[in-house]
Amino acid sequence: MELVALSRMYLFNASGSPVVDVEALAEYCGELVGKTEVLHHGDFFEYGLRKVNQLDVGQVKDELAEALAGARVTNPTASKKGGEQPFVDYERRMLEKQPPRPTGVLYDGFELCLAYSSLLTHASIDAEDLVVVITNQLFGTLEGGDSRYHARVIVFGGPCIVSTTGLVEAPARPREHYLQRQLGLDRIVGKEDEQERWLRTDDPRTTEVLKGYLAQAIFFHLTGDPFCEEKGCRLFNAHWQEDLLFSQLESGRDFCERHQEIARSFTGARDG
Repeated sequence: MELVALSRMYLFNASGSPVVDVEALAEYCGELVGKTEVLHHGDFFEYGLRKVNQLDVGQVKDELAEALAGARVTNPTASKKGGEQPFVDYERRMLEKQPPRPTGVLYDGFELCLAYSSLLTHASIDAEDLVVVITNQLFGTLEGGDSRYHARVIVFGGPCIVSTTGLVEAPARPREHYLQRQLGLDRIVGKEDEQERWLRTDDPRTTEVLKGYLAQAIFFHLTGDPFCEEKGCRLFNAHWQEDLLFSQLESGRDFCERHQEIARSFTGARDG
């Protein structure tokens, strides 16, 4: 397999979550990509805007706010999105706010990725570098089959974006959880027994789970294929919380044999 060269990786933590250990994530990525330099920073917007010429920063913020407003999904069951002025004004104010930012907005994941990418040139980041932004913003993608948005954990592109809110909301919880809610039993049936079956906001397992999504971003950048069909591999594209937790925490290994072999080709010596 011919791999794309990777000389540098940037990891930005805009989640604002106390349980996201960006240093541990950067260390994991460094082990996975071998000699590649892995740089980690805080908020991506702050980093990029800080490098903009002060005479131009107002215009850049306005353009970024318009792009973010255009990425907002106003109706999850349709493709219509909101770029109206009130949304632009809101996004402009949010650019001045430190993470975590409010999570009550759903964004089109690909358009959000494009909005982020507009800052890459200002941030003096080469197009060949891998950039991953961890955010608490919730995003989704349209499904052709039912023409509605579905929440996602990760969208691949330049940059790749990973949502900590998506970790909680995108993979489905056990079927009986939804049945209990429909029957009004969710307040009765032992919640203590359910705590470990899905991720919660600021869950202490978040950093370990995020390692798998950063691995997917790395495999996407280097091979073009970020996923695996084997549930015990970190590259498994989990649609259920229990599958997610098994793949990232319980399988006892990072990768399946095939992806372990591929990983060795760009790490030099990483054992499972």
